[in-house]
Amino acid sequence: LIKAKNTLELAAVQLANAVGLPELADVILKDGLNTKEYDVNFEELIKVAETSRPSLLAAKKRMDAAELNIRSAKRAFTPDISAFGTYQYGGRKVNSDYGYSAGVQLQYSALNLMLLKKQVDEANATYKKYVADYEQERQNVYLDVKSAYINLMNSHDSIAVSKLALQHAKEQQYQAFRRYQVGLEDAIVLKDSENTYLTAQLNYYSSLLQYNINAAELERVIGAPIKETDKDL
Repeated sequence: LIKAKNTLELAAVQLANAVGLPELADVILKDGLNTKEYDVNFEELIKVAETSRPSLLAAKKRMDAAELNIRSAKRAFTPDISAFGTYQYGGRKVNSDYGYSAGVQLQYSALNLMLLKKQVDEANATYKKYVADYEQERQNVYLDVKSAYINLMNSHDSIAVSKLALQHAKEQQYQAFRRYQVGLEDAIVLKDSENTYLTAQLNYYSSLLQYNINAAELERVIGAPIKETDKDL
């Protein structure tokens, strides 16, 4: 009991630190363990993560910016193009004049071709690096989502097992109680059945808690909330 109270007090302090409000350490939380099943699909989770995960979006932006830098570096090899045009219209007198002129002008500024080539090479190398970084981040996201999804499914299956064990322990405890009432069982067997039943309850609630913790972890790795169903576990 002392250990459990200390664990509760420590958890309250950690919660206050997580939300940045130290005064929450003295707040008594309500017991509201969620018992609803979550509706998850791995393919949809991956799609959500690819559009919501901040680290992946940042890697994509860096890759796109590096691609634009390549175009900018190659732009130095092309000339400046300008167009011009004029038109003149005279009157009806003998010495009046009219006409037009138009043209396109190409102009190269002083170039250091070797320097420009190195700048393009550098831009290409930077782009390849950011492409590799993006691919690595995408694989990391896939691994995170896959791991969180598997953990959620495992904890979901564990709930069914612990719930069945709870029902069995409750039946055993009731049978031991009835046998004790009629003198067919001693107090030690009755107390053992009660302890087994309480342990089964603790395991069931622990399974529910772990299921919700894994659901929160899945929301963290995809960067978005997941849906609940109306079905109770």
